[in-house]
Amino acid sequence: MSGEVLRAFLLWLPAGTLIPFLVSWRTGASPRLAVIEASIFALGGLLIYPTLLGMISARFVDRPNPELLFLFGFMLATLTLVAFRWRMRRLQRGRYS
Repeated sequence: MSGEVLRAFLLWLPAGTLIPFLVSWRTGASPRLAVIEASIFALGGLLIYPTLLGMISARFVDRPNPELLFLFGFMLATLTLVAFRWRMRRLQRGRYS
């Protein structure tokens, strides 16, 4: 196993799956909602946002830094979850618009 693959399994995979589940669960979400939020974070932070950022940055930079793309992807995924929780709280209070 190369160093990059090992780093991906030891750093990025737990940071994109296990840690968001634990943070979500510890901040008041039920285990079911924590799984949903961790899945949204993993999908956005490990797949969608880094891919989009990579395609955009490839237009302007010769070789984009993957670690930087994942960090920005994680930040965007975090903002997505903050907006998700905000919307869920508004729906629970009865404000639908």
